[in-house]
Amino acid sequence: MKTLIFVLIISSFVQGTIWPADLVLIILICRSMIKTDPANLYLAFSLGLLNSHLSLEPLGLRSLVYLMVVEVTQMLSRSRFSSHPVLIIPISLLGLSLSAVVGGMVTNQSIHIFPGVIFESALALPIFYLVRLWEERFIARKDIKLKV
Repeated sequence: MKTLIFVLIISSFVQGTIWPADLVLIILICRSMIKTDPANLYLAFSLGLLNSHLSLEPLGLRSLVYLMVVEVTQMLSRSRFSSHPVLIIPISLLGLSLSAVVGGMVTNQSIHIFPGVIFESALALPIFYLVRLWEERFIARKDIKLKV
């Protein structure tokens, strides 16, 4: 969990300074598809506050959007269709579009969905596989007992 928090903080700084893709939301969507955990909501709220502070948006705007997207993703991950990994692309497309529309409406800027959100949602599949590899291989679960 500490490594995930570190990666999310670094990606929020990269998002705020170098590359304007919404990496934090993509990682949060991928993790909430893999593991339904209340910690996903805490991460969404805190990193939404950090991202809205770094991008000079109204404080709490991204937190609400991230919380809503993560909650919807967790509800969809409980369905029987969630076993197919390609489902992450339309979910991330909808979440990123919602984030772009809400951000554009509140800040009175033009909404640019087409080139950026499509690329970011295509980027969600490799990030999904990386997060799943990390969660399956390197995170010890409580039901696994090591013999000493």
